[in-house]
Amino acid sequence: METFIVYLDDKQYALQQIVPMLHAKGTQNGSANWILIGCPPRLNRHTGRWLTHSAQKKWRQEWTLEATDELAHMLKDFGNTVSVRTVQGPLVEFTKQVKGEVGVARVVDARRPKLSVNLSPVTADQPQEKSDWALPGGVLAMSAVIVLATE
Repeated sequence: METFIVYLDDKQYALQQIVPMLHAKGTQNGSANWILIGCPPRLNRHTGRWLTHSAQKKWRQEWTLEATDELAHMLKDFGNTVSVRTVQGPLVEFTKQVKGEVGVARVVDARRPKLSVNLSPVTADQPQEKSDWALPGGVLAMSAVIVLATE
């Protein structure tokens, strides 16, 4: 049985990445084990200040269940086994932990790429893509001032 470990942070983007994999040979017969790992967004410091650690953990788990619900049902409809987890700690270490539990597995990074944000790798050998769109805040502010001054 083949095992897939899928990291996701956006429901629709993950569906776009996973649906083509379902139609590939070998995954339609229900012989795959899917581990969906939710990567919830970070709480801002103001919200995190007022919530207890248990409330933050509960929110992260609820977010993960909501984000993976549709994908999990679709995978189960194809006859696959599905488990859902919430990421805890650095992604590379979490991947090593999960691989230690399940053995050999394919890791799928289905997180949505974000403009000017370099996503942390999920495995040690994953190539890091540097975003060339990252600009310092001062450059953006200066360009806005120049545009306003020319008008």
